[in-house]
Amino acid sequence: MIQQSKLRRQCGTSGQALQAGAISLLVAISLGLLASLASFYSARSVLVDRLASQNQIQAAQARLAAEAALAWARAELQRQYASNPTPPVWGAGPTNTPCPSPYTGPRWQCASLQPPAHPSLPDTRAQVLAVRDLISSPHVAHLLVSAKLNEGTSQARVQAQIFIPAVAPAPPQPITASVVLQRCASATNSATKVAPPQMASSICPNTTSGNTTCTASAWASVLGDITSQQISAWSEAQASHGLHALSQPARSVYWVDSSATWTESLGTPDAPVLLVFSGQACAQRCPSLAPGVRVVGTVVLLTQCQDNKVRAWHAGHIVGQLVVESGLPELQSGSRIEPRELAQSPYRLPWPPGMDARQVQRVPGSWREEGP
Repeated sequence: MIQQSKLRRQCGTSGQALQAGAISLLVAISLGLLASLASFYSARSVLVDRLASQNQIQAAQARLAAEAALAWARAELQRQYASNPTPPVWGAGPTNTPCPSPYTGPRWQCASLQPPAHPSLPDTRAQVLAVRDLISSPHVAHLLVSAKLNEGTSQARVQAQIFIPAVAPAPPQPITASVVLQRCASATNSATKVAPPQMASSICPNTTSGNTTCTASAWASVLGDITSQQISAWSEAQASHGLHALSQPARSVYWVDSSATWTESLGTPDAPVLLVFSGQACAQRCPSLAPGVRVVGTVVLLTQCQDNKVRAWHAGHIVGQLVVESGLPELQSGSRIEPRELAQSPYRLPWPPGMDARQVQRVPGSWREEGP
């Protein structure tokens, strides 16, 4: 009996020891799992911090690449305008590209510029899109720049506006006379108001065809430092982008080399036009405006100071202003030049005071950075 009791006590002690060992094992396993989880989350936190730091570095690189491309585009436009008053960046060719939203419609012209890789940022690529409004601000280019790392998702966008010497400023005080001549007017036309540089009321000489020097003072008094090359390029850009008399908005500048009689009515009091008949159009005799044609705005005849090129010229119906680079010996019967207060002339563009219109300059306050 005594031996059986001892055996029972020994078995009971052994079972308790096994239970205690199992509990200790479970506790040890749990602690190990907790330690492993803590180590995993600690490593993950370090990895996340490292990735965030790497993303910040890549984002900074993309932003620096975009800013460098913006500076390059400004310098490139300055270089092109320094060597050519009508640079190829705005000409028809592979540089011209479709405009993105919201720059849609024929008034917008877009050109793609390809900046070289930055030597300090070889793993980035940048693109520059130059955009300008051919109606109201052909002298302002919007530079839209995007930069992205070759490997990775980091990208940056910056933009700024710059003044470009595509069109020079017009005189600050516009001449409001209905007829601006370079020489004199016929006595038969003396009822028409004539503006400086000549307050003409005397009879013009029969011919000035032998005159070999011609100073375009009538042009300068109205258009200032704007050159004929600038107006010609502006007109060509509007035409090539689908702007015409019935488009929305309507074309505002016309440079005409043809000697054929002009037969199209143009302009409205709210949207006057500039119509220039070039020296080529006036090589023999300036083309007249056909009877019934009405032009609202400014009509310019580049006669090279030769009165005989506008003798018996027909003005149609001009509402606004006629500028002649010579005298005006006579007008055909039925011509009508009507002075009227009009909206802003298309060539009178906003220029900040004191700006050098021959240089590419940033528009103050136009720089902006966008998110990816």
